[in-house]
Amino acid sequence: MTDQAISARNRANATQSTGPRSEAGRAAVAQNARQHGATARPDRERVAAWARVILDTLDLGPIDLMADDTLTRSALALAVAEARFAEATRALDDFEVGTAPPSGKENSIEEQITDIKAMLDEMPMSARNRRTGISLIARLQKSRNRETAQGGRRHRLLKRYWREARAQRKRAFHEWLASLQAQGTSLPASDKTA
Repeated sequence: MTDQAISARNRANATQSTGPRSEAGRAAVAQNARQHGATARPDRERVAAWARVILDTLDLGPIDLMADDTLTRSALALAVAEARFAEATRALDDFEVGTAPPSGKENSIEEQITDIKAMLDEMPMSARNRRTGISLIARLQKSRNRETAQGGRRHRLLKRYWREARAQRKRAFHEWLASLQAQGTSLPASDKTA
């Protein structure tokens, strides 16, 4: 297949990938990455605290953050990046330690297992149907374990969010340094990075 044919095929397939169509579906999908807090909008107070540290100012008000100069904008971007990195780190650490709250998918799997167990206990059924139910519970438990295990889907996702937040923080830091240099301000010798 030629490159043009592959591109045409991919464009045709992309027109069929529309995502969720209903308002409820769109609303549900819009919150997928925010379940654990690793990619949520950072808390304003934490961003303000980081901005105070970055700008070396104890009394920093909203008016100060609204300034339209490059240094303030880059400091604010760095403060947001620092707060996001802290949240991504917290979410990853919580997962690795085992203190993270269960995800919606984990809760759904647990509910399904509970419902199947209740049916097996309450309803009269053939031995074949009982084996099928037990087999389904085992598959659901494997699915839950793949989701929650170290190196599982959720762990890999949290690690990806952490790496993205770290890269964003690094970019924001370099932009802030560039804005400091553009204004002729320099860091003290003890604060310079290697």
